[in-house]
Amino acid sequence: MNATAPDGWVAGAVLRRLLSRFREGWRGLPAPARRRWIRTLAAGYLLLIALVALLGLAGQRLASAGAFDWETDFLRRMDARAPLSFSSGVWLQTLGTDITLALLTAFAAGVAVWVRRPLEALSIIAAATLLDPVVRLGWLLWERPRPDIVLDGAAAPGFHAFPSGHVAKSLALYGLLAHLWMRASGRWTERAVACLLALAAVCLVAVARVRIGAHWPSDIVGGAIVGAAWLAALVLALRRAGATRGRLLNPPDSPAGARPPAPGESPGSLPPGSTASG
Repeated sequence: MNATAPDGWVAGAVLRRLLSRFREGWRGLPAPARRRWIRTLAAGYLLLIALVALLGLAGQRLASAGAFDWETDFLRRMDARAPLSFSSGVWLQTLGTDITLALLTAFAAGVAVWVRRPLEALSIIAAATLLDPVVRLGWLLWERPRPDIVLDGAAAPGFHAFPSGHVAKSLALYGLLAHLWMRASGRWTERAVACLLALAAVCLVAVARVRIGAHWPSDIVGGAIVGAAWLAALVLALRRAGATRGRLLNPPDSPAGARPPAPGESPGSLPPGSTASG
């Protein structure tokens, strides 16, 4: 038996350590910065609900006017001529399934907690989880049936169609991760890679969902609008909280080059890796 092995489950110890680091990061944030993040995100969420309601109402009116009649022929042509096979579409759309997004959310949020970035961690969790109820609200407001054209609707679940939850949640989560990556990088080439990877993932999900006949093309557009709106709210909340934190911890009259202490670091301590000598 290994005498150095910890008592209890290792997973429990890891979770306790993550919780401890989250608390350290949370306590290191000024209360006004936390409040500004919460208020901005709450306002964005209310606006998002209103946006979904407006999109649903507009979609119903457009459908009644025949604006979406072309979509049936479009799906038939795609099913007959698309270079992407049905099985490939099923595989690609897993980039936007709930299980994939949940695993990615848990990993990315865990990393953010580990480096004591609590607002980033909470934003990552909120990206897909808080968007799911809004998407379901859209399904309730417009009971649009799923298409049954491709394989008699074999890949279309028993939910309503508008907006596409896969596309909305994928755009919000992948977009937020790309934003955090781009914000942390100082090289434009790396920022471009982050942006392109996120865009590619969302586009693959969108194309795959239409290819397997799980959504109408207009559902994809609606999901993209909803996801982009929620992504904008998340980014704005983080930026406003960061600006508030910067003003409070590093006011304009502070000495040039002053660095606000990191969470868990005393104000007079030296940064990791530095020495007392110059």
